[in-house]
Amino acid sequence: MDKPNFYLLGMILLLAIFSCKKSETLKDDPYAGGKAALGIKVSNAAPKPASGTVGAEVVYQVSGLLNYKEKLKCYLNETEVQVIEVTDSSIKVKVPAGASSGGLTIIIDGQIFFGPEFTITGKIGIDPTFKATVGSNGTINQILPLPNGNMLLVGGFTDFEKKASLKAPVNAIVLTSADGEFLPTLAAGAGVGGSLTSILRLSNGQFMVAGTFTSYNKRKSIGGITRLNANGSLDSAIVEVVNLTPLEPRNSYDTVAAYNGAVQGTINKIFSYKDKVIAIGGFMNYYQYFYERSTRDNKVIFPTRMESLLQLKPNGQLDSTYNFSLASGTSYERPNGFFNDAVMQGDGKIVVVGSFTRFQGKNVNYITRIDQNGLVDPGFQVGSGADGAIESIRYNASTGKFMVSGSFRNFNGKPANGLVMLNQNGTVDESFKLGTLEGGNTSFVAQLSNGLILVTGSFTKYNGVVRQGFMILNGNGSLADGYNNTGMFSGVIRDIYETISPLGFPAVVMVGYINKFDNKSVGNIVRFTLRP
Repeated sequence: MDKPNFYLLGMILLLAIFSCKKSETLKDDPYAGGKAALGIKVSNAAPKPASGTVGAEVVYQVSGLLNYKEKLKCYLNETEVQVIEVTDSSIKVKVPAGASSGGLTIIIDGQIFFGPEFTITGKIGIDPTFKATVGSNGTINQILPLPNGNMLLVGGFTDFEKKASLKAPVNAIVLTSADGEFLPTLAAGAGVGGSLTSILRLSNGQFMVAGTFTSYNKRKSIGGITRLNANGSLDSAIVEVVNLTPLEPRNSYDTVAAYNGAVQGTINKIFSYKDKVIAIGGFMNYYQYFYERSTRDNKVIFPTRMESLLQLKPNGQLDSTYNFSLASGTSYERPNGFFNDAVMQGDGKIVVVGSFTRFQGKNVNYITRIDQNGLVDPGFQVGSGADGAIESIRYNASTGKFMVSGSFRNFNGKPANGLVMLNQNGTVDESFKLGTLEGGNTSFVAQLSNGLILVTGSFTKYNGVVRQGFMILNGNGSLADGYNNTGMFSGVIRDIYETISPLGFPAVVMVGYINKFDNKSVGNIVRFTLRP
């Protein structure tokens, strides 16, 4: 062997030996036994007690603080707390008013130390009896409570509580018990070919569903809206069609949706009034199927230009007395933006909100009311309206109040900061004054039956108090005492349902796109109780 090859072989052997020794050395944690910053070590053990009310004294296991007790600052979920005692192995703090559930933070000379979570036990808390613990794998848009106490949930999900399977899929609609337990008795079959945004129950026990979908249980000839039987199956009918293959008699018939009415686009909300269905959304056309000119594989449709708002008769036929111009044979002028949300009053009038400033040729800044003929109602006294888009609106029939939230900063020329309470005639209720929001905006607001106001969004503080995306306000806009103990909320609420917990407490089910509530991970659905 020549010298160069000999030296090369030697180097390879040395590297191999060194690598083996290095691997053996790295079996041990290189950071084990390292010194804690400033000699301080925070234990992950739960504090004692692990939960309590405002004013409670809480002990955390923290060593090395004695030398810094004069300069340290301590926080519970970003709210500064009073330090009562520091020993060589612990720190005792007092939970202040306004504190909410969350972790401990200690700051010394710019260095930050994080500790375990402490739960504030107030009047709001996750209901441990609620059985929907996994939830859905997609957004839940609406809750429909049923007369027997069960709930129908609709949205954009394909699984719920991990119950979906190839033989029993869960697509956009699911039946649960009053306590959120999955019920396999819904006869939806393959479910929705798309997503659902809205559902309502008809007086005969059937259901109307709407959204963005083209099939139900693999039956096609559906466009954005259809009718279901009381058991969740598609309300279907057998119709005669053109048979191009006379030797196959079965091709003379087809099974289709009994509700013959559809839209091109998306329906956001549907309402039922006097046996008719009103739909609002982002659609452009209404159409019906002409089965007498169709085959099993090719359907003939006849479209009518109907934009954003229409009313349908019980068989799905377009109602030409609602938002319809006989002169043009189409709907009246469409909004110059989108309808985001809507609510219906008891008299059939509908208040719509969104990102529009004109509708039916009239200036309507992001909010307007539609009368029973589908026309802008001049009696809705919102004045100049909002100066920015409105995302959500909720109506409390008991109080006659509308709660409106969005990205606007003024309403009818007065400061509103994205949230306003309106009287039934559209005027601003001056008794409600929203405080100062920090860190973000509101995205959903609803007045509960007890008069308290539920608000969610991306904000982090309200009037200087830490409220991470969720708060309960009094009717005047102040924080409701005892109801703001919960920790972080993350997500967007689409709907809520007030009910009673098994223990007899008032409770609220929230659905939407929800990742976290009170620092706990949730799957787009959660129920919390309101204790007295």
